[in-house]
Amino acid sequence: MKSDNIRSVLLLAGGTDPSGGAGLPADMKTAAAMGIHGCPVVTALTVQNSGNVLSWEAIPAGKVAAQIKAICTDGPVSAVKSGMFGTAENAIILSETLNGDLRNVPYILDPVLTAGGGYSLGESRLIEVLKNRLIPMSTLCTPNLDEAEILTGIAIRNKQDMENAGETLLRMGAGAVLVKGGHIKGNPADVLITPLKKTWFGGSRITEENVHGTGCTLATSCAALLALGFSIEEAIHEARLFVRRVISRNIRRNSGYIPGHFPEAGPLPLKPNGNSFYLPPAFCGECGSPLQQLPGGDGHLHCEMCGYIHYRNPLPAVALIVHDESRILLVRRAVPPGKDLLSLPGGFLETGETPLECGSRELMEETSLELTNSRLFGLETDITAYGGILLISFEVIGWNGTAKPGDDASAVKWVPIREVPHLAFKAHNKLVKQLQNMI
Repeated sequence: MKSDNIRSVLLLAGGTDPSGGAGLPADMKTAAAMGIHGCPVVTALTVQNSGNVLSWEAIPAGKVAAQIKAICTDGPVSAVKSGMFGTAENAIILSETLNGDLRNVPYILDPVLTAGGGYSLGESRLIEVLKNRLIPMSTLCTPNLDEAEILTGIAIRNKQDMENAGETLLRMGAGAVLVKGGHIKGNPADVLITPLKKTWFGGSRITEENVHGTGCTLATSCAALLALGFSIEEAIHEARLFVRRVISRNIRRNSGYIPGHFPEAGPLPLKPNGNSFYLPPAFCGECGSPLQQLPGGDGHLHCEMCGYIHYRNPLPAVALIVHDESRILLVRRAVPPGKDLLSLPGGFLETGETPLECGSRELMEETSLELTNSRLFGLETDITAYGGILLISFEVIGWNGTAKPGDDASAVKWVPIREVPHLAFKAHNKLVKQLQNMI
Protein backbone atom coordinates (compact mmCIF):
# COMPACT_ATOMS: atom_id res chain seq x y z
CA MET A 1 0.00 0.00 0.00
CA LYS A 2 1.29 3.49 -0.85
CA SER A 3 1.88 5.70 2.16
CA ASP A 4 -0.16 8.53 0.63
CA ASN A 5 -3.21 6.24 0.65
CA ILE A 6 -3.12 5.88 4.44
CA ARG A 7 -5.64 7.99 6.30
CA SER A 8 -6.71 8.15 9.93
CA VAL A 9 -9.73 5.94 10.60
CA LEU A 10 -12.49 6.69 13.09
CA LEU A 11 -14.72 3.86 14.34
CA LEU A 12 -18.17 5.34 14.92
CA ALA A 13 -20.73 3.35 16.90
CA GLY A 14 -24.24 4.75 17.06
CA GLY A 15 -27.78 4.87 15.77
CA THR A 16 -29.11 5.86 12.37
CA ASP A 17 -31.03 9.08 11.77
CA PRO A 18 -33.25 9.41 8.68
CA SER A 19 -33.22 13.21 9.02
CA GLY A 20 -29.48 13.23 8.36
CA GLY A 21 -28.84 15.63 11.22
CA ALA A 22 -27.71 13.48 14.14
CA GLY A 23 -26.38 9.99 14.89
CA LEU A 24 -24.24 8.19 12.36
CA PRO A 25 -25.08 10.55 9.45
CA ALA A 26 -23.77 13.48 11.51
CA ASP A 27 -20.76 11.42 12.59
CA MET A 28 -19.84 10.51 9.03
CA LYS A 29 -20.22 14.04 7.70
CA THR A 30 -18.19 15.44 10.58
CA ALA A 31 -15.40 12.92 10.05
CA ALA A 32 -15.32 13.74 6.33
CA ALA A 33 -15.17 17.48 7.06
CA MET A 34 -12.19 16.81 9.35
CA GLY A 35 -10.36 14.77 6.72
CA ILE A 36 -10.91 11.51 8.61
CA HIS A 37 -12.27 8.25 7.19
CA GLY A 38 -15.30 7.20 9.24
CA CYS A 39 -16.36 3.57 9.65
CA PRO A 40 -19.97 3.34 10.94
CA VAL A 41 -21.10 0.58 13.30
CA VAL A 42 -24.91 0.59 13.47
CA THR A 43 -26.18 -0.16 16.98
CA ALA A 44 -29.81 0.96 16.53
CA LEU A 45 -32.29 1.87 13.82
CA THR A 46 -34.25 5.00 14.66
CA VAL A 47 -37.35 6.59 13.20
CA GLN A 48 -36.95 10.33 13.66
CA ASN A 49 -37.09 13.64 11.90
CA SER A 50 -35.42 16.97 12.52
CA GLY A 51 -37.60 17.59 15.58
CA ASN A 52 -38.51 14.32 17.29
CA VAL A 53 -37.56 10.68 17.78
CA LEU A 54 -40.62 8.57 17.04
CA SER A 55 -39.29 5.07 17.72
CA TRP A 56 -36.15 2.96 17.65
CA GLU A 57 -35.02 -0.67 17.53
CA ALA A 58 -31.66 -2.01 18.70
CA ILE A 59 -29.44 -4.07 16.40
CA PRO A 60 -28.68 -7.54 17.85
CA ALA A 61 -25.42 -7.59 19.79
CA GLY A 62 -23.96 -10.30 17.55
CA LYS A 63 -24.38 -8.08 14.48
CA VAL A 64 -22.75 -5.18 16.32
CA ALA A 65 -19.80 -7.40 17.26
CA ALA A 66 -19.46 -8.59 13.65
CA GLN A 67 -19.37 -5.01 12.35
CA ILE A 68 -16.67 -4.02 14.84
CA LYS A 69 -14.59 -7.10 14.02
CA ALA A 70 -14.84 -6.40 10.28
CA ILE A 71 -13.46 -2.89 10.82
CA CYS A 72 -10.68 -3.97 13.18
CA THR A 73 -9.43 -6.74 10.89
CA ASP A 74 -9.40 -4.31 7.94
CA GLY A 75 -6.62 -2.15 9.34
CA PRO A 76 -5.64 0.15 12.18
CA VAL A 77 -8.21 2.36 13.90
CA SER A 78 -7.06 5.80 15.07
CA ALA A 79 -9.89 6.60 17.51
CA VAL A 80 -13.32 5.39 18.60
CA LYS A 81 -16.45 7.43 19.23
CA SER A 82 -19.71 5.99 20.51
CA GLY A 83 -23.15 7.54 20.72
CA MET A 84 -26.41 5.62 21.02
CA PHE A 85 -26.22 1.95 22.04
CA GLY A 86 -29.84 1.17 22.75
CA THR A 87 -29.07 -1.92 24.83
CA ALA A 88 -26.62 -2.88 27.54
CA GLU A 89 -25.42 -5.81 25.40
CA ASN A 90 -24.31 -3.49 22.59
CA ALA A 91 -22.36 -1.35 25.05
CA ILE A 92 -20.70 -4.45 26.51
CA ILE A 93 -19.61 -5.57 23.03
CA LEU A 94 -17.76 -2.30 22.48
CA SER A 95 -16.22 -2.42 25.96
CA GLU A 96 -14.78 -5.85 25.23
CA THR A 97 -13.19 -4.58 22.01
CA LEU A 98 -11.76 -1.56 23.85
CA ASN A 99 -10.18 -4.04 26.25
CA GLY A 100 -8.79 -6.05 23.34
CA ASP A 101 -8.04 -4.94 19.79
CA LEU A 102 -8.56 -1.22 20.57
CA ARG A 103 -6.90 -1.10 23.99
CA ASN A 104 -4.60 1.89 23.35
CA VAL A 105 -6.89 3.89 21.04
CA PRO A 106 -8.47 7.20 22.17
CA TYR A 107 -12.12 6.62 23.04
CA ILE A 108 -14.72 9.38 23.11
CA LEU A 109 -17.92 8.46 24.90
CA ASP A 110 -20.97 10.53 24.04
CA PRO A 111 -23.45 8.92 26.47
CA VAL A 112 -26.64 9.25 24.42
CA LEU A 113 -29.52 8.33 26.72
CA THR A 114 -32.41 10.62 25.79
CA ALA A 115 -33.56 12.58 22.76
CA GLY A 116 -34.09 16.33 22.87
CA GLY A 117 -37.80 15.87 23.55
CA GLY A 118 -37.14 13.53 26.49
CA TYR A 119 -37.67 10.27 24.55
CA SER A 120 -35.53 7.48 26.06
CA LEU A 121 -32.88 6.10 23.71
CA GLY A 122 -31.64 3.25 25.87
CA GLU A 123 -32.86 0.57 28.24
CA SER A 124 -32.41 1.10 31.96
CA ARG A 125 -29.59 -1.48 32.29
CA LEU A 126 -27.50 0.57 29.88
CA ILE A 127 -26.80 3.23 32.49
CA GLU A 128 -24.96 0.78 34.76
CA VAL A 129 -22.86 -0.51 31.86
CA LEU A 130 -21.86 3.05 31.00
CA LYS A 131 -20.92 3.74 34.62
CA ASN A 132 -19.06 0.50 35.30
CA ARG A 133 -17.49 -0.29 31.94
CA LEU A 134 -17.34 2.54 29.40
CA ILE A 135 -16.83 5.68 31.48
CA PRO A 136 -13.67 4.18 33.06
CA MET A 137 -12.38 3.40 29.55
CA SER A 138 -13.11 6.81 28.04
CA THR A 139 -10.42 9.26 27.09
CA LEU A 140 -13.12 11.93 26.99
CA CYS A 141 -16.76 11.74 28.08
CA THR A 142 -19.09 14.39 26.60
CA PRO A 143 -22.51 14.38 28.32
CA ASN A 144 -25.07 17.11 27.89
CA LEU A 145 -26.86 18.42 30.97
CA ASP A 146 -29.60 15.77 30.94
CA GLU A 147 -27.12 12.93 30.48
CA ALA A 148 -24.83 14.29 33.20
CA GLU A 149 -27.79 14.40 35.60
CA ILE A 150 -28.77 10.80 34.81
CA LEU A 151 -25.23 9.48 35.20
CA THR A 152 -24.36 11.40 38.38
CA GLY A 153 -27.70 12.01 40.09
CA ILE A 154 -26.81 15.70 40.41
CA ALA A 155 -29.52 18.21 39.49
CA ILE A 156 -27.79 20.74 37.25
CA ARG A 157 -29.10 24.30 37.43
CA ASN A 158 -25.96 26.41 37.16
CA LYS A 159 -22.26 26.34 36.31
CA GLN A 160 -21.21 25.07 39.74
CA ASP A 161 -23.53 22.09 39.28
CA MET A 162 -21.88 21.44 35.91
CA GLU A 163 -18.46 21.39 37.55
CA ASN A 164 -19.70 19.06 40.30
CA ALA A 165 -21.16 16.64 37.76
CA GLY A 166 -17.95 16.68 35.72
CA GLU A 167 -15.85 15.96 38.80
CA THR A 168 -18.15 13.08 39.71
CA LEU A 169 -17.74 11.53 36.26
CA LEU A 170 -13.99 12.01 36.55
CA ARG A 171 -14.04 10.05 39.82
CA MET A 172 -15.94 7.29 37.99
CA GLY A 173 -12.81 6.81 35.90
CA ALA A 174 -13.16 9.05 32.83
CA GLY A 175 -9.87 10.43 31.53
CA ALA A 176 -11.53 13.82 31.02
CA VAL A 177 -15.10 15.13 30.99
CA LEU A 178 -16.68 17.83 28.86
CA VAL A 179 -20.07 18.80 30.29
CA LYS A 180 -21.96 20.52 27.48
CA GLY A 181 -24.01 23.48 28.64
CA GLY A 182 -25.85 24.43 25.49
CA HIS A 183 -29.13 24.50 27.40
CA ILE A 184 -27.87 26.27 30.50
CA LYS A 185 -29.68 29.52 31.35
CA GLY A 186 -28.01 32.53 29.71
CA ASN A 187 -25.17 32.21 27.25
CA PRO A 188 -24.09 28.63 26.47
CA ALA A 189 -20.90 27.37 28.10
CA ASP A 190 -19.08 24.03 28.30
CA VAL A 191 -16.69 22.96 31.03
CA LEU A 192 -13.76 20.59 30.65
CA ILE A 193 -12.75 18.72 33.80
CA THR A 194 -9.39 16.94 33.82
CA PRO A 195 -7.34 15.56 36.73
CA LEU A 196 -5.26 18.76 36.60
CA LYS A 197 -7.69 21.62 36.02
CA LYS A 198 -11.09 22.97 35.03
CA THR A 199 -11.44 24.93 31.78
CA TRP A 200 -14.53 26.88 30.77
CA PHE A 201 -15.39 27.44 27.12
CA GLY A 202 -17.83 30.33 26.74
CA GLY A 203 -19.85 31.47 23.77
CA SER A 204 -22.93 33.25 22.55
CA ARG A 205 -26.08 31.90 20.98
CA ILE A 206 -25.94 31.88 17.20
CA THR A 207 -29.63 31.05 16.92
CA GLU A 208 -32.50 30.59 19.34
CA GLU A 209 -33.63 27.54 17.37
CA ASN A 210 -32.67 24.04 18.57
CA VAL A 211 -30.34 22.57 15.95
CA HIS A 212 -30.69 18.77 15.95
CA GLY A 213 -27.38 16.86 16.07
CA THR A 214 -24.89 19.36 17.45
CA GLY A 215 -23.92 17.08 20.36
CA CYS A 216 -23.02 14.26 18.00
CA THR A 217 -21.09 16.68 15.83
CA LEU A 218 -19.08 18.06 18.75
CA ALA A 219 -18.13 14.62 20.12
CA THR A 220 -17.12 13.32 16.70
CA SER A 221 -15.12 16.48 15.99
CA CYS A 222 -13.20 15.89 19.22
CA ALA A 223 -12.62 12.26 18.29
CA ALA A 224 -11.32 13.20 14.84
CA LEU A 225 -8.94 15.80 16.26
CA LEU A 226 -7.66 13.42 18.95
CA ALA A 227 -7.04 10.87 16.19
CA LEU A 228 -4.93 13.51 14.42
CA GLY A 229 -2.79 14.06 17.52
CA PHE A 230 -4.34 17.17 19.06
CA SER A 231 -4.39 17.48 22.84
CA ILE A 232 -7.78 17.30 24.55
CA GLU A 233 -7.87 21.06 25.18
CA GLU A 234 -6.89 21.84 21.58
CA ALA A 235 -9.36 19.29 20.21
CA ILE A 236 -12.26 20.78 22.18
CA HIS A 237 -11.36 24.34 21.18
CA GLU A 238 -11.21 23.48 17.47
CA ALA A 239 -14.28 21.22 17.64
CA ARG A 240 -16.35 24.01 19.17
CA LEU A 241 -15.33 26.34 16.34
CA PHE A 242 -16.44 23.71 13.83
CA VAL A 243 -19.79 23.28 15.61
CA ARG A 244 -20.37 27.03 15.50
CA ARG A 245 -19.85 26.89 11.74
CA VAL A 246 -22.30 24.04 11.22
CA ILE A 247 -24.89 25.82 13.37
CA SER A 248 -24.45 29.00 11.34
CA ARG A 249 -25.08 26.96 8.18
CA ASN A 250 -28.11 25.17 9.66
CA ILE A 251 -30.71 23.71 7.32
CA ARG A 252 -34.39 24.34 8.01
CA ARG A 253 -36.79 21.40 7.74
CA ASN A 254 -40.50 21.19 8.51
CA SER A 255 -40.01 19.79 12.02
CA GLY A 256 -36.82 21.58 13.02
CA TYR A 257 -33.27 22.47 12.08
CA ILE A 258 -30.27 20.25 11.30
CA PRO A 259 -26.57 21.19 11.10
CA GLY A 260 -25.03 22.32 7.83
CA HIS A 261 -21.86 20.24 7.99
CA PHE A 262 -20.67 21.50 4.60
CA PRO A 263 -21.11 24.80 2.76
CA GLU A 264 -23.50 24.76 -0.16
CA ALA A 265 -21.83 23.34 -3.25
CA GLY A 266 -22.75 22.01 -6.66
CA PRO A 267 -23.89 23.49 -9.97
CA LEU A 268 -25.02 27.09 -10.15
CA PRO A 269 -28.79 27.65 -10.19
CA LEU A 270 -30.43 27.80 -13.59
CA LYS A 271 -31.88 31.21 -12.70
CA PRO A 272 -29.74 33.49 -10.50
CA ASN A 273 -31.42 34.85 -7.38
CA GLY A 274 -31.14 38.63 -7.36
CA ASN A 275 -32.11 38.74 -3.69
CA SER A 276 -28.90 37.03 -2.54
CA PHE A 277 -26.36 38.12 -5.16
CA TYR A 278 -23.30 39.61 -3.45
CA LEU A 279 -25.01 39.76 -0.06
CA PRO A 280 -22.51 40.04 2.80
CA PRO A 281 -21.89 37.04 5.10
CA ALA A 282 -23.97 36.78 8.27
CA PHE A 283 -21.48 34.69 10.29
CA CYS A 284 -17.74 34.72 10.88
CA GLY A 285 -15.76 32.37 8.66
CA GLU A 286 -13.26 31.78 11.47
CA CYS A 287 -15.45 30.93 14.48
CA GLY A 288 -19.04 31.01 13.22
CA SER A 289 -20.22 33.88 15.44
CA PRO A 290 -22.65 36.51 14.12
CA LEU A 291 -20.91 39.40 12.35
CA GLN A 292 -21.37 43.07 13.23
CA GLN A 293 -20.96 46.20 11.10
CA LEU A 294 -17.78 48.10 11.90
CA PRO A 295 -18.34 51.74 12.94
CA GLY A 296 -17.93 54.18 10.08
CA GLY A 297 -20.23 52.58 7.52
CA ASP A 298 -17.47 51.38 5.20
CA GLY A 299 -19.07 47.99 4.54
CA HIS A 300 -16.56 45.99 6.58
CA LEU A 301 -17.80 43.41 9.10
CA HIS A 302 -16.15 42.18 12.27
CA CYS A 303 -16.58 39.34 14.77
CA GLU A 304 -16.86 40.31 18.43
CA MET A 305 -16.00 36.77 19.54
CA CYS A 306 -12.64 36.19 17.82
CA GLY A 307 -11.85 39.69 16.54
CA TYR A 308 -11.63 38.66 12.88
CA ILE A 309 -12.33 41.54 10.47
CA HIS A 310 -13.93 40.66 7.15
CA TYR A 311 -12.39 43.27 4.90
CA ARG A 312 -14.39 43.76 1.74
CA ASN A 313 -12.87 45.38 -1.33
CA PRO A 314 -15.31 47.67 -3.15
CA LEU A 315 -17.38 45.60 -5.56
CA PRO A 316 -16.91 46.77 -9.17
CA ALA A 317 -20.12 47.75 -10.92
CA VAL A 318 -21.17 49.66 -14.03
CA ALA A 319 -23.93 52.24 -14.55
CA LEU A 320 -25.11 53.31 -18.00
CA ILE A 321 -26.33 56.83 -18.79
CA VAL A 322 -28.46 56.46 -21.92
CA HIS A 323 -29.92 59.81 -22.98
CA ASP A 324 -30.81 62.09 -25.83
CA GLU A 325 -31.06 65.86 -25.67
CA SER A 326 -34.00 65.86 -23.25
CA ARG A 327 -34.65 62.35 -21.90
CA ILE A 328 -32.76 59.68 -19.95
CA LEU A 329 -33.50 55.95 -19.90
CA LEU A 330 -34.28 54.46 -16.47
CA VAL A 331 -35.21 50.94 -15.41
CA ARG A 332 -37.55 49.87 -12.62
CA ARG A 333 -35.82 47.35 -10.36
CA ALA A 334 -37.47 43.93 -10.12
CA VAL A 335 -35.39 42.75 -7.14
CA PRO A 336 -34.11 44.15 -3.82
CA PRO A 337 -32.43 46.37 -2.84
CA GLY A 338 -34.54 49.21 -4.17
CA LYS A 339 -37.20 46.92 -5.61
CA ASP A 340 -39.83 48.88 -7.63
CA LEU A 341 -37.66 52.04 -7.59
CA LEU A 342 -36.09 53.52 -10.70
CA SER A 343 -32.36 53.33 -11.34
CA LEU A 344 -29.84 53.57 -14.13
CA PRO A 345 -29.27 50.36 -16.09
CA GLY A 346 -26.19 48.44 -14.97
CA GLY A 347 -24.83 45.79 -12.66
CA PHE A 348 -21.78 44.02 -11.27
CA LEU A 349 -18.80 42.89 -13.31
CA GLU A 350 -18.54 39.16 -13.81
CA THR A 351 -15.23 37.32 -13.55
CA GLY A 352 -12.98 38.18 -16.50
CA GLU A 353 -15.11 41.06 -17.82
CA THR A 354 -13.86 44.54 -18.61
CA PRO A 355 -16.09 47.42 -17.47
CA LEU A 356 -17.14 48.12 -21.05
CA GLU A 357 -17.98 44.46 -21.66
CA CYS A 358 -20.05 44.49 -18.47
CA GLY A 359 -21.84 47.65 -19.60
CA SER A 360 -22.67 46.19 -22.99
CA ARG A 361 -23.99 43.00 -21.44
CA GLU A 362 -26.06 44.74 -18.76
CA LEU A 363 -27.58 47.17 -21.27
CA MET A 364 -28.67 44.29 -23.49
CA GLU A 365 -29.97 42.19 -20.58
CA GLU A 366 -31.94 44.98 -18.89
CA THR A 367 -33.13 47.09 -21.83
CA SER A 368 -32.57 44.97 -24.99
CA LEU A 369 -30.49 47.81 -26.45
CA GLU A 370 -27.21 47.10 -28.25
CA LEU A 371 -24.44 49.46 -27.21
CA THR A 372 -22.59 50.78 -30.27
CA ASN A 373 -20.74 53.80 -28.88
CA SER A 374 -19.94 55.09 -25.40
CA ARG A 375 -17.47 57.11 -23.37
CA LEU A 376 -16.35 57.03 -19.77
CA PHE A 377 -18.50 59.38 -17.69
CA GLY A 378 -16.92 59.01 -14.24
CA LEU A 379 -16.21 56.98 -11.12
CA GLU A 380 -18.29 56.95 -7.96
CA THR A 381 -18.27 55.01 -4.69
CA ASP A 382 -21.30 54.03 -2.67
CA ILE A 383 -22.27 51.96 0.37
CA THR A 384 -25.25 49.72 -0.34
CA ALA A 385 -26.76 46.48 0.93
CA TYR A 386 -24.02 44.79 -1.10
CA GLY A 387 -21.27 46.62 0.83
CA GLY A 388 -18.81 49.07 -0.73
CA ILE A 389 -19.34 49.72 -4.46
CA LEU A 390 -16.89 51.14 -7.00
CA LEU A 391 -19.20 52.38 -9.74
CA ILE A 392 -17.85 52.95 -13.24
CA SER A 393 -20.28 54.98 -15.35
CA PHE A 394 -20.48 55.18 -19.12
CA GLU A 395 -22.38 57.73 -21.19
CA VAL A 396 -24.04 55.80 -24.00
CA ILE A 397 -23.99 57.92 -27.15
CA GLY A 398 -24.91 55.22 -29.63
CA TRP A 399 -27.30 52.27 -29.50
CA ASN A 400 -29.50 50.05 -31.63
CA GLY A 401 -32.93 48.60 -30.89
CA THR A 402 -36.07 49.44 -28.95
CA ALA A 403 -35.95 49.56 -25.17
CA LYS A 404 -37.85 46.81 -23.37
CA PRO A 405 -37.29 45.32 -19.89
CA GLY A 406 -35.43 42.12 -18.97
CA ASP A 407 -33.27 40.48 -16.29
CA ASP A 408 -33.40 42.62 -13.09
CA ALA A 409 -35.64 45.26 -14.71
CA SER A 410 -39.44 45.02 -14.54
CA ALA A 411 -39.94 48.10 -16.75
CA VAL A 412 -38.02 50.69 -18.79
CA LYS A 413 -38.96 54.34 -18.86
CA TRP A 414 -37.79 57.41 -20.73
CA VAL A 415 -37.88 60.32 -18.25
CA PRO A 416 -37.19 64.03 -18.89
CA ILE A 417 -33.67 64.71 -17.65
CA ARG A 418 -34.87 67.63 -15.51
CA GLU A 419 -37.65 65.50 -13.93
CA VAL A 420 -35.76 62.43 -12.73
CA PRO A 421 -37.21 61.25 -9.38
CA HIS A 422 -35.14 59.97 -6.45
CA LEU A 423 -33.38 56.82 -7.65
CA ALA A 424 -32.70 53.52 -5.86
CA PHE A 425 -28.99 54.22 -5.32
CA LYS A 426 -27.23 57.31 -3.99
CA ALA A 427 -24.45 57.10 -6.58
CA HIS A 428 -27.03 57.03 -9.40
CA ASN A 429 -28.55 60.25 -8.06
CA LYS A 430 -25.10 61.90 -8.11
CA LEU A 431 -24.53 60.83 -11.71
CA VAL A 432 -27.88 62.23 -12.85
CA LYS A 433 -27.10 65.48 -11.03
CA GLN A 434 -23.82 65.74 -12.93
CA LEU A 435 -25.64 65.16 -16.20
CA GLN A 436 -28.23 67.82 -15.38
CA ASN A 437 -25.45 70.32 -14.64
CA MET A 438 -23.86 69.59 -18.01
CA ILE A 439 -27.01 70.13 -20.07
